[in-house]
Amino acid sequence: MLLEAFKKYKAIRNMEIGEEGYGQVGSLFRDEHDRLWLHLNGKVSRRYNGNLTPLIRRTGEQLFSFDVDTSEDLFTPFLAKARNLERHADFLCLDAPAVFTEKATLQRPQLTQASPSPYGEILAPLFHIFMAPEVLNEVLIRTSVPEIIRGDLPLSSGVILYGEGGTGKTALQKAIGEVYEKAGCHCAELNVAALSEKYIGSLAHNLDAAIAEILEKTRKNQKPAFIFLDEATSLVMNGASHNSSGVDYYQEAVDVLKKYIANYPELVFSITTNADPEVFDDTLVRDGRLAPIRIPAPGPGEKAAMWRFFLKKYGIFQEVSPEEAMVLAHGIPHEKGAFISRFCKDYLARKKLDMETARAGSASLLDALAAGNFITLDAVRQTLSLDILITDIRKTLDLRPSKPQKPAVGFLKKSAA
Repeated sequence: MLLEAFKKYKAIRNMEIGEEGYGQVGSLFRDEHDRLWLHLNGKVSRRYNGNLTPLIRRTGEQLFSFDVDTSEDLFTPFLAKARNLERHADFLCLDAPAVFTEKATLQRPQLTQASPSPYGEILAPLFHIFMAPEVLNEVLIRTSVPEIIRGDLPLSSGVILYGEGGTGKTALQKAIGEVYEKAGCHCAELNVAALSEKYIGSLAHNLDAAIAEILEKTRKNQKPAFIFLDEATSLVMNGASHNSSGVDYYQEAVDVLKKYIANYPELVFSITTNADPEVFDDTLVRDGRLAPIRIPAPGPGEKAAMWRFFLKKYGIFQEVSPEEAMVLAHGIPHEKGAFISRFCKDYLARKKLDMETARAGSASLLDALAAGNFITLDAVRQTLSLDILITDIRKTLDLRPSKPQKPAVGFLKKSAA
């Protein structure tokens, strides 16, 4: 039945030239400046069922080639802030003159439903997750995010997110948890180490008690709950993968987990691990239970989006072009997202201190501070360019202790815009 439901819909970006359909709620919405946006990953249906937004038609191969029926103001009044939308290729602003005019309308049945709810505010935590759409989409489906924001019962039991460290598994879990909370549901993180240490040899008992407490809150709230366990490899491994002394100890805990997954559809679970899926307990990942999903290291596209976002977030550059961001992305082929966010967060402060020590003519920060050689952050920003940023990234990589880095590749000599 679920498969048949998916077949009825198509992503807006996948529409053929000349094809038209009725957009699902949230596919067309307004930002805080009252500008109209089209969600290219939103779905359209050929058949109108009374719960859809205006008619959409693709008119050409270009990204902007869409006509939208605007004869009635039936759009979501506020879905997300423009600053969050502008950095994503999945959202298209229709208020550009070449893209959208109020005079161009399409024929469609009369709609009478009220304006849809502002789902964007609920989903806002996920706008800061930089991940390939096909991976993120699968995680959101398997953690029942579409059902949660609509107020429906979850359709899936949850996920096991696996992959190497630093790929964003934990950040993704926490963002989903925030979405649940914004939707009025319960969210809880369970720490396997803490549950194990509470009373020696009682992991299964403590896990059972913790989940039972969450279930009680869920039933009082009459809404689902999201439970996530970070770095919980011991709870997904099969018996053969544990050493002989720990098989029974951990298997009892796994059995507790399976009990709740199988019998309580209002609970959705997420577990992260660095383990290979070959060691996963078969009964935990079989159909209807937890779906294993690999979270890969970010590629150049995801890294470029991170550079644009964090450079602006921390006030280094107001705007970096997609081409410049891609230069930065290719320059750190061996780094993950954590490097980008950490570098940007510290960059202005470190640059400021370097300039202050240089002005003091001393390598000592204490000497510079004692001399009162202070420089404003605005003065620091005025000295920056893309070339300087690239040089500083290289220095940071070269100075990292006990982890020799290969020379950064991909940087092109280019002046900042």
